[in-house]
Formats: sequence, structure tokens, C-alpha cells
Amino acid sequence: MESALCIVGDGLSIAALAIISSTALTAWKRVPRGLAVPMLWSRDGTPSWRAPKLLGLLIIPVLATLMIFAFTLSGLTFTTRGLDAIMLLCVRATLAALMALAQTFHLRFALRTLHDEGRL
Repeated sequence: MESALCIVGDGLSIAALAIISSTALTAWKRVPRGLAVPMLWSRDGTPSWRAPKLLGLLIIPVLATLMIFAFTLSGLTFTTRGLDAIMLLCVRATLAALMALAQTFHLRFALRTLHDEGRL
């Protein structure tokens, strides 16, 4: 049973990373070179911090990869048994979903802001 949970967890992680990387690639193609990407917005909806394109579009995919595969690289995925394996699967699935949502929401707001400013 534990090996099946490990496979499911890896599958969910890979699916989340596929979503994250494909949205980053799509945004990379849309954002012109040299344009700063909004990263943080104030309460009134205006960008309060922008990052260069490389950092703005790749920070979430890089962090997501490190966070999602930390469980596999540490060996924790292969050593847990019983209820611990089920809890680890739930944590991995939740983390993968949250990282994919963070990427899609960030890119949605960033691209909308750039579009509203007439920069896309």
C-alpha cells in the first residue's frame, strides 16, 4: 500500500509541476523582454513591487520544485508506513495544489495588470 501512495504522491507532484511550468512558459512568451513583472499589490490593486522578468516568472516554479520534491529527495516518501504514509500523501497533494494555485493566481493578476497598463 505504501508504494502505491508513493506513486500517487509522485504523480500528483508531477502533474502540479506540469501545470506550473506550462503556465510559466506561456507567460514567458507573452511578457516582452526587459519588462518588470508585478509581484506584490497594494490594497488598492496597484503594483507595489515588481521584479525582472526572469525572477518574476520563475521564482514560483523553482520554489515549487524544491518544496514538492523535498519529500522524495529526503527519502521520507520511501520510509513512511501506515497512517504516516497516508498523511504524507495528503500533505504532498495539498502542497502541490497550493503551489499550482499560487502560480496561476500570480500570473493571472500579473498579466491582467500588465494588460491594463497597456504593456502587453
